[in-house]
Amino acid sequence: MYQSNPGSQHRVKFDFRVDFTNGGYVEGRDFLLDLDGSTVEDERLKDMIVSALNLLRAGPVTIHRKEVVRRGAHQDG
Repeated sequence: MYQSNPGSQHRVKFDFRVDFTNGGYVEGRDFLLDLDGSTVEDERLKDMIVSALNLLRAGPVTIHRKEVVRRGAHQDG
């Protein structure tokens, strides 16, 4: 389960696509999630995406790009 952590030192910035088991999909670009450490494995990130967005009927998750950034060292908008 994913929980945001405003005190984290690192965040992961990524592009993704989640396909739903009942059809359709959702995509995101330059999405940011807080990390507990300075790395994240793809499988963990996929679980974090589904949990953070509370996606029901989530099927395959594809990570198109992933970059770990220090909090404050990226542009939010």
